[in-house]
Amino acid sequence: MAVNIRELFPLRQAKAQRLQMPRYLKLDGGRYLIAAVMVLSLMSMLTLGQTGRLASKGYTISQLQNQQTLLLRQHSSLQMDLSEHQSLDSITQRAQDMGMRPVAPEQIRYVTIESDRANTLPNTNSTEQAVGIDTLPASTLEDPRLSVDE
Repeated sequence: MAVNIRELFPLRQAKAQRLQMPRYLKLDGGRYLIAAVMVLSLMSMLTLGQTGRLASKGYTISQLQNQQTLLLRQHSSLQMDLSEHQSLDSITQRAQDMGMRPVAPEQIRYVTIESDRANTLPNTNSTEQAVGIDTLPASTLEDPRLSVDE
């Protein structure tokens, strides 16, 4: 009858394999070379990846700077157009194109408010109080367009 020794002492066999494990992990010259090549290739791949990302971000920054320059030029042009349209000569010309004309001195009407009546006005609307529309008699509120000779 044959006795199987492996099955009888599994703990001894596991201990023997554990003791032999460092022998398998020992690196000789060829294994050191392979490990060094793998580490260097990994580092070079990481460097190439970072360089590629940096180049693409640089290209994006360049495009954004070009867009900023274009927008600044457009803003400057719009500011120039705005200042031209706000000039007095331009406003006068547009008013004449719409059929308006300068006011003559006889067309000017002044509204005076008595000081004691202005102080007793109710505080409903500041523009009504300042002009005194609700306190003036109807005869003083003539329509200047009806009385002006054209």
